[in-house]
Formats: sequence, C-alpha cells, structure tokens
Amino acid sequence: MKNVLLLVFVVLLTSCKTTYPKLSLNAVSENEKQRVYDFGKRILETCITREFIQLSTKEVSEGLAKLSLAEMQKACDHLDKNHGKFIDMKLIEIIDNTYRDNCLIYRYKANFEKNVPLKEIRIWVQKNGKFAGIVYKNWQDQYITYK
Repeated sequence: MKNVLLLVFVVLLTSCKTTYPKLSLNAVSENEKQRVYDFGKRILETCITREFIQLSTKEVSEGLAKLSLAEMQKACDHLDKNHGKFIDMKLIEIIDNTYRDNCLIYRYKANFEKNVPLKEIRIWVQKNGKFAGIVYKNWQDQYITYK
C-alpha cells in the first residue's frame, strides 16, 4: 500500500505543469522598460555596426561582464547569417523569477530581416538593476525556462 501511495505521489509531482508568475506590463515603470529595451537594442545593434564594447560591471552582472568580444562577435555572426539584420523588438511579457534567481525576465518578440522562425529576445534584470543575461531563441507563446 505504501508503494502505491508513493507511486501516486511521484506521478502527481511529475505531471504538474510549472507556471511562472507574470507581472503586468503596467507594474514596471516606463523608464525601467525603456532602460531594458535600450540595453537589448544596443547589444543587438552592435551586430550591425560591429563596434563591440566590453560590458562594464557598473551595468551588468560579473558573469555577463566576462563575456568576451569574440563571443559577442560569434553570436552576431550567427544572427546575421541565419536571421539577417536586427530591425526592432516588442515587449510581450515580464516573468517574475525573483523566487528562483532574483531576476525579472523581459520577453520580447524580435524582428529581423528574415523572420523565419520568429525570434525571442530574453533579458534578465537582477533586483539591483544590473543586467544578468541576454539570449535569443525561437519564439514560443508559452514561457519555457532557458537552460
């Protein structure tokens, strides 16, 4: 009987769908949303200008500041080759991930010259205001954690 209960408990735990709390777009100030947008746009536009600058720990986390210019160049080469030039991005939602890694995650739909498939830009912002990460991936309507 104990084994059956244990099995039911394990099945229930593994079948539960993880949900991530979302903030209303109005819950974040326009200034903060603009600051995050400007950071993402600046990073993506370096792919066009090829004027890479080292990120400073005044603005970003230590981990992001350690990103080398060669790594930035490689990411831009991949984006340019597969998606063309960055055009713009639109904020779709903000995920409250403070319970897990003390960050808010801004999800943008990004427009590139070639929009097949549609891309997502995610920007992590720590509670102290520093940027902790930026990635691009294929857009999915449902938020799935980045690994």
